Amino acid sequence: MRNKSRRHRQLEILSYRCDLSEADLNELKVLAGGYAGEVEFDHILEEDFRDVEFIHMKDFCFKVGRNGSQTKAESSVDQEIQIDNIIIAGDRMFTFEVKNYNFDLIYVEGQWTYENGRKFGDPMLQVGRQKVALQGFLDKAGFNINLYGTIVFINPDQTIFRLPDKPEILLCSNVRKKLRKVLHPNRYDHSDLVERLEAERLVESQYQGDVGVLFEDLKTGVFCGDCGERAARHNQQRFRCLRCDSTWMPLEVIKRLVYEIRTLNRTWEITPTIINRFSGGEISESCVRRHRKKSHISF
Repeated sequence: MRNKSRRHRQLEILSYRCDLSEADLNELKVLAGGYAGEVEFDHILEEDFRDVEFIHMKDFCFKVGRNGSQTKAESSVDQEIQIDNIIIAGDRMFTFEVKNYNFDLIYVEGQWTYENGRKFGDPMLQVGRQKVALQGFLDKAGFNINLYGTIVFINPDQTIFRLPDKPEILLCSNVRKKLRKVLHPNRYDHSDLVERLEAERLVESQYQGDVGVLFEDLKTGVFCGDCGERAARHNQQRFRCLRCDSTWMPLEVIKRLVYEIRTLNRTWEITPTIINRFSGGEISESCVRRHRKKSHISF
């Protein structure tokens, strides 16, 4: 399953709980586009290669030293490497960095520019850093497997002019064709490698912290988690989103409110009174206590 980053989820919640700045709105747009591209890549793998047995690890984040040495230790000289996809297929390892850009680019002899000639940062540098860091882990852990770094431009409406045929760069128009060349079943057991990788996976990035917004400054009420519309009471036992036409029982609403508070700031206290205030009075304290007593919720 592909998960949104905590920052992405925070901005989604804040988009209807407060007035986001233009910078935050742009960041949310970028994160939403990136997530949509990653989901589309997953869909291609699941639909077109469902009969091929390969290993697919998503959103792999681990810590390395700035000198390239792999380490889990917390220190000021460490940095994080985040890889959208690691795939082990045909007894080879591939990284796939997915980009969902909505603008065209020009590629000339390793230089990337916008159509107006303005320089665009080389996206292959990120792929290179990922490969170096992951190769360092493989070498240190004693795993002998060939590693290839790849980038995928997933947006079908994007054009990259003058791009030669390069195996490390996949476009939406040829991604399936090129994947068929490398996604083959593994002949050997790679469970030890996967186990070692999972042991190094960071549960959460150190950059995914609490939001700098006061609880008191947030808009209260019950909001739809899908579209951000304020929900209305359908009847005593139902809330309804008039835009999505979705409905929820009070227990579902309570769980959603707890999720929003925990996502925004884990230091905020959660009590029946806080949930009542956060819901704008739509959920009573007695309702929260009743479900908590029955162990339907915990906080």
